[in-house]
Amino acid sequence: MKKHLVWLTLSLLPGTVFAYDYPTFDRVQFVLECAQKYPPYNYYGSLYKCSCAIDEIAKKIKYDDYVEFSTSLRGQKTAGEGGGIFRDPKEIKEQAKRYEEIRAQAEKACLLK
Repeated sequence: MKKHLVWLTLSLLPGTVFAYDYPTFDRVQFVLECAQKYPPYNYYGSLYKCSCAIDEIAKKIKYDDYVEFSTSLRGQKTAGEGGGIFRDPKEIKEQAKRYEEIRAQAEKACLLK
């Protein structure tokens, strides 16, 4: 009975239990890219701060949104005609901007900036 009550309680909490569920691969990829952006690379301080940043991002957006938003931002940097599908639509521009804002807040909170 107690087990069912716990699951019922957890299922009623909107997103609090599973909101931070990012795959390890994506967390590691973010941290490594971030550490390259904020040298010295391989310095534990940078790795720690970048790990903090992805944790902050995960607190603010669900994983599916993270993938969509970060893809929008990366796609906007694609040169040529192929990148137009990321540069032209208003929705994608807004997603990229939202991700940039969330990432900037996370980097500031984690003392990267």
